[in-house]
Amino acid sequence: MDWDEPFPLNAVPPRVRKTILSEFKARCPSIREVAQTPDSYWLATPNIGPTILEQIRRVTDAALEQTASPSRPRLTDAELLDCLERLQDELRWLQDRMEAKLFKTARRRPNRQEASQHAGHDA
Repeated sequence: MDWDEPFPLNAVPPRVRKTILSEFKARCPSIREVAQTPDSYWLATPNIGPTILEQIRRVTDAALEQTASPSRPRLTDAELLDCLERLQDELRWLQDRMEAKLFKTARRRPNRQEASQHAGHDA
């Protein structure tokens, strides 16, 4: 189920369908619109009590779960370990490069204290 699909009105009793359509000016709202409507609002609406609200939330929660877990193929443990090792190798390589750059920069520029000490010895 996609968040932008129409809310499945057949998932609720006819009197609740009528109430939902009335709240959205006779048009079928999307699952997202129904999900974003606060519980307090729904509970203040005629024909919607805690049990009906629970039915509505089951539909919106199911849509959320489907969008939260992408339908990508799952990796095996071996594939995950290979990926982890590649990432760790890349991280070590990046750390080595950064340390080399920092070392090179530090050797090129003496800090101010060393520079002032050298200036004092030259006088």
